[in-house]
Amino acid sequence: MMWSCTEFRLGCVVGETLVGDMTDFSEILSRELLRLKQDVGDQMAANDQIATGRTLAAVREVVAPNLGLLLGPTHVRYLRDGRGPGGVSVQAIREWIAAKRLPLNPYAVAAKISAEGTRLFRGEDPRFSKPTDTFQAPIQAALPRLRLALRDAVRSRLKSEIATVLPRTL
Repeated sequence: MMWSCTEFRLGCVVGETLVGDMTDFSEILSRELLRLKQDVGDQMAANDQIATGRTLAAVREVVAPNLGLLLGPTHVRYLRDGRGPGGVSVQAIREWIAAKRLPLNPYAVAAKISAEGTRLFRGEDPRFSKPTDTFQAPIQAALPRLRLALRDAVRSRLKSEIATVLPRTL
């Protein structure tokens, strides 16, 4: 089993060498990815990283028989490390300010981010050290659950196969 994490793509591949075609893990992966999405959302809320809710709403799961991915918009990486200097959307800043009900000038905020990056990126956000635990804490909690669920599924399938095959060979 491999669990890979990039800035905006979380995935789990159940290796063919482990169990071959014995078990379709789609249901387990789907359940655990949905729970991981909820846990990430809970962590975002605890970190006060939800403004409009559109980022979390854009996260989706993709599940195949032995593959599960949790995909999100590319900007979710900013929740982890902040955003570095560079052009930003004043409209996005305006929407964030409105959602957070902050008395800020969107042009001033955009100029500051364009010049220096976000407070999180600069290490000046008093709520966090970099990287934030927005994704890491939920992933670390999900891994043992996923391992246990997969182990139990393999065990159950093996018992079923043995119970079916063994009486025929005796």
